Amino acid sequence: MNSKAIFIIDEVLIIFISHLFFYLILAYKIIDRIMAKNEKHQHKKDVIVKKETSKKASDEGFLGQMELWFEKHNDKIFFILLFFSTLFSLLLFDSKVSPGGDDSSYIERAWLFLHEGKFPYFQGPAYPVFLSLFVKMFGLNVIGLKFFSVICQFGFVWVTFLTFRKRIPYTVLFALLAFISFNNFIQYYASQTFTETFFLFVQSICLYIVFKIIDSIDNESSWIENVKQNYLKWLLFGLLFTLLSISKSIAIVAIVGVVLYFVLNKNYKQAMIAIVAFATIRFAYTLIATALFGANDTDQLEMMLRIDLYKPAMGHEGFGGMVSRFFNNFNTYISLHMYRILNLRSFQYDASKIIPALSYISTVILAIITFLSYKRNKFIFFSSIYLIVLCGGIFFGVQANNMQDRLLIIAMPLIFLVLFFGAYDLAKRVSSIQYVFILFAGIMLLVTVGKSTIQAKKNTAALKKNLSGDIYYGYTPDWENFLKMSKYCADSLPANAQVLSRKPNMSFIYGNGKKFPAQYWVTTTNADSVLMEWKKQNITYVLLPTLRMNPAKNNGRFINTLHRMMQPVAEKYPQKLILVKTIGTDEPTYLYEIKY
Repeated sequence: MNSKAIFIIDEVLIIFISHLFFYLILAYKIIDRIMAKNEKHQHKKDVIVKKETSKKASDEGFLGQMELWFEKHNDKIFFILLFFSTLFSLLLFDSKVSPGGDDSSYIERAWLFLHEGKFPYFQGPAYPVFLSLFVKMFGLNVIGLKFFSVICQFGFVWVTFLTFRKRIPYTVLFALLAFISFNNFIQYYASQTFTETFFLFVQSICLYIVFKIIDSIDNESSWIENVKQNYLKWLLFGLLFTLLSISKSIAIVAIVGVVLYFVLNKNYKQAMIAIVAFATIRFAYTLIATALFGANDTDQLEMMLRIDLYKPAMGHEGFGGMVSRFFNNFNTYISLHMYRILNLRSFQYDASKIIPALSYISTVILAIITFLSYKRNKFIFFSSIYLIVLCGGIFFGVQANNMQDRLLIIAMPLIFLVLFFGAYDLAKRVSSIQYVFILFAGIMLLVTVGKSTIQAKKNTAALKKNLSGDIYYGYTPDWENFLKMSKYCADSLPANAQVLSRKPNMSFIYGNGKKFPAQYWVTTTNADSVLMEWKKQNITYVLLPTLRMNPAKNNGRFINTLHRMMQPVAEKYPQKLILVKTIGTDEPTYLYEIKY
C-alpha cells in the first residue's frame, strides 16, 4: 500500500466515519419530513382510530388498559429504559479481551488498516474500519476502544424504538427494549470489541429503512413512479444493506429475507428494486475497495465450506456434511443457546444439555406465530421471515464445532420479539390467561435484571482495578503471565525479533502493537521439520505459555500446540533452545530463543 492511499485513509475516511452517526440521524430527519405530508392527512383519521382504540382496549381487559398506558407514556418509558440500558452497559463493562482472540483480531485489523492501509476483508471489513477511528483516538488502549460498542448499544436501543414505534403494540415494544437493555448476554457484547453490538446497531437501521419503504408501498403506482417517489429510501436501503453485508460475512443473506417478504406479499416491484439497489451499491463498493486496497485475498466461501475452519487439510463439507452441520447447529443454538440467552436455561454452557425435541417444538411455535402474523401485523411478519433467513444462514455457514453463543446474539432480539408478540396476541384474545402472561413476563424481567445485577457486582471490582491502571487484574494467572510476557517481548527484545505466539492477536495488543507470527495448530512433530519451518518464517523466539484448556480452573491440562512442536526439538537439539525469561511460578510462561 502506497503512502498516498494511507494518507487518504488517515485524513479522509476517518473524518467520514467520525461524521457517520450525524449523517444517519440527518437521513432519518429527511425521510420523516418527506413522509410528513403523507402523514398529515392521516391525522383526522388517527383521532377517530384513537377513540375506537380506546373503546377496543377497554374490551380487551387488563392488557388493553396496560397498552393504553404504555402508549400515553411511551416517550418517558423509552428514556427510562435507554438510561438503564446505558447504565448496565457501564456496570457490565469488561475491560479485558477475551481468551478466544477474535475480539483482539478486530483491534489488530483496525490498527493495520489505519497505519498500513491493509483493508480488513476477512470476517467483514465494516467493524474494523469504523473501529479504526477509535484506534486513532485511543491507540491500543482496550478500555477506550470498547467504548465504541457502548455507543453502538445506545444507538441500537434508540433506533429499535424508532423502528417499531406505532408499528407493533407498545407492550411488545417495551418488552423488547427491556430485553435488549437488561439481558446480560446482550449487554456483555456492549463492552467488547466483537462485531455483535455494531451489527445489531446497523441491522436496526436497516429495519428502520425497510419499514419506511413498507409504509410507503403503493401497488397502484408504476415502477418509475415508485422509484421517483422513494429514491432516497432506496438509495439508503442499498447503502445500509451493503454495510450490513460487510459487517458479517453471513449477513449477505439478509437481502434474501427482504426480497422473500416482498414476494410473499406480492410486492414484486419492491422485490426487484431491492435487488437492484443492493446489487448496484454492493458492486460499487467492491470496485472502490479493489481499486484502493487491492483484491480480496480471503476466500470466505472456501473457509465456510471447510470441515474445520482452522485445519484446511481436513478438506471441505459435501452435501451430506452441510446438512449434518445445519441440524447440529440448529439443535445447539435453538435448544441450548436460545434458551440460555432468554434465561430459561442454565447460564453455564453444557454441550450435553442439547435437547433436539425442544428445538423442533420451538420451531413449530415460531412457524405458527409467523403464519398468524401474516394478516395480524406485517412488521412482525417481516421480522419472522428475516429471522428465519438469518438463522438459516448461520446454521449453514458456521462450522458445527464453533458453538459460541455470540453467533446467535444477532438474531436474539428478533427471536424474542416474535415469541413475545405471539404470547401477547394469544393473551389478548384469551382473557383468562392475561394475568398468567403478565405474571410470567414480570418474573422473567426480574430474573433478567437480577442476573445482570449479580454479574455487574462481580465485574465492578475488576473494573475499578483496570481503570486505576492494573490492566492485568481479572485475568487468571495463565493469561496474566502470557500477556506480561508479550509486553516484555515488545519492551526488551530487538525490534526485529520474530516471536512465535499461540495467541498472536492478544500478544499484539498487550505488546503495544508488536507483530507476533502465529502458530495455531501443530503442523509437524519432527524436530528437523519444525526447525526448517520456523527458520523459513525467520522465527527467532518462541513464547511458550501454559494456557488452560478449561478457563474456569487449573486441572493440569493446557493448550499444548507449541509444546508438542518444541519437545522433539528439545530432545534432539537441546542446545538450540535457550531459555531467556520466565514469568510466573503458577502456570508460568517461558520465552525461548532459537539458535539455528
